[in-house]
Formats: sequence, structure tokens, C-alpha cells
Amino acid sequence: MATFDVVFIDDEVSLTDIFQHFVLMKYKNWRFTTFSNPNMVYEQIINQDLTAAVWIIDMMMPGKNGAQIATAIRSKNGNNPVVLAYTALDRDELEHRDEYRAGLQHFDRVVNKRSDLPDLLSLVDVWVMQSQMA
Repeated sequence: MATFDVVFIDDEVSLTDIFQHFVLMKYKNWRFTTFSNPNMVYEQIINQDLTAAVWIIDMMMPGKNGAQIATAIRSKNGNNPVVLAYTALDRDELEHRDEYRAGLQHFDRVVNKRSDLPDLLSLVDVWVMQSQMA
């Protein structure tokens, strides 16, 4: 089983690359990984082959969407923080999507990953530190 401090799931490889860049520069102590294939990650979560202290998940992905992955995380990983990250939609439009409403109870935070990335990383850093002290 692979265990990480942070797992970032997004089908946009450019965004996972940006995330890796920020993490490597500022958060060198994190054990982290990124995935661009939501179907593969979903299967690993369901099979309990992948765990994390904090999850960051894109909402709109082909195959399994963010709500479906968050539901799997909650069923297999309990109450570990799950952040829904979105870009394509404005927040108001996102809140009217069925996928979003279906997974709403599983998200600890909802952030725009393009405009709020530094704040997102700071928040995740707090959660990672808390998990490492537990």
C-alpha cells in the first residue's frame, strides 16, 4: 500500500506539474504524489492500495469525477481532509452541478486552483503537519 501526506488528482497534467513545482520549492518535507488518471486512482482507493493524509481533487475529469473519488476516499480513508479544486467553472455555476451537490458532504474545502493555489498549499501544509503529529 502506498501512503502519502498529499495526493493531488487532476487530469490536466500542466496543473499537476505546477503543483509539483510549488511543493518541491516550499514543502520539501511532504511525501506527495500526483495522478492524472482518475479511473486508476479510484481503483487504487477502492482496493485500499492508496492512502493519504490530505487529498486534492479536480471536479471535472473524464471517467470518475471529483465527487465519485471523494466518496471512495470517505468510504476507505475516513475523515482525512478532501479539497475540491476547480477551474473551468465559476463557483456559482459549480454549485449548481449535480456532481458537485452529490459529493458536497465529502469536501472539507472548495477552492479555485488557479487563483488560490498558494492559499491552498498553506492550508494543506497545516493539515499535513497535524497528521504528522498524530
